[in-house]
Amino acid sequence: MTSMEKQLDLGWCQGYSALHFHMEEAVLEKNIQIPLSWAPPIAFFSRKYYNDMNELSHEKKYDFCFIGSINHCYSRRKWVIDFAKTKFTSNSIFINTDNDPAWESLGPFDYTHLKLGFCPRLQPNCQSKKAQYRVVKENLEYFEKMSQSKFVLCPAGDSSWSFRFYEVLMCKSIPVVESWHHTYRTKEEANIPYKYVLYPEIDNVNCDDYVIENTKLFETHHLL
Repeated sequence: MTSMEKQLDLGWCQGYSALHFHMEEAVLEKNIQIPLSWAPPIAFFSRKYYNDMNELSHEKKYDFCFIGSINHCYSRRKWVIDFAKTKFTSNSIFINTDNDPAWESLGPFDYTHLKLGFCPRLQPNCQSKKAQYRVVKENLEYFEKMSQSKFVLCPAGDSSWSFRFYEVLMCKSIPVVESWHHTYRTKEEANIPYKYVLYPEIDNVNCDDYVIENTKLFETHHLL
C-alpha cells in the first residue's frame, strides 16, 4: 500500500455524502484499489472535476455571492443575512434556495424570487448522489456565479466546516467565513494555510494574491 493509499484509508467518522461521492470518483480516476474510508483526513477531488471548474470563466463580475439555504441551520447562517444587508451591492448575487414564499427581499442583489438555486436538502432521497453531487455543467448558474465573484460566503451547516469552502477554492474565489473553525474538516486540514476573510473583516484584501496562493495549496493537497 502506497503512502497515498494509507492516507486515504485513515478515516474519520465525520462524514458528508457529497464529499464521499467526490472522493470515490477521485479514487476510481486514479485506479486505487482500496476500500474508500467515509472521510479521510484530507478531502480529495478528481482532476476531471477540478478541470471542469477551470474551464469556467473566472472574470470577476460580482463583488459578493451567496447561493444556498438560509432556514437550514439558521442559527449558524444568520450572519449571512446581516452581511448581505450591510456589504452586498447592486453588483452582488444573493439567492436563498429554500423557496420560502414568505421570504422578504434583502435588496436589489437578492434574486431569490427567481428560484434559480438548487437545494439538495429539498430533493427526494436528499442523500443520494443525484441530489448531493453537483455536476458542474448541470449546475452552471451556481458555479458560474461563484467563479465570477470575488468573495463567496461560506457559512457552516450541519457541521462546523462547510463543503462550500472547497467549492469556492475550486472556483478561484475568496471564502468569507464567520470563524476559522469553519475552514477545515479535520486537524490535518486545519494546518493548510488557506487565505480567507473573516466576517465582518473584509477590507484591504489583495484578491489576486489570495487566489494564487489558494490555488497552489488546493492543487497540492486536494488532488490525487
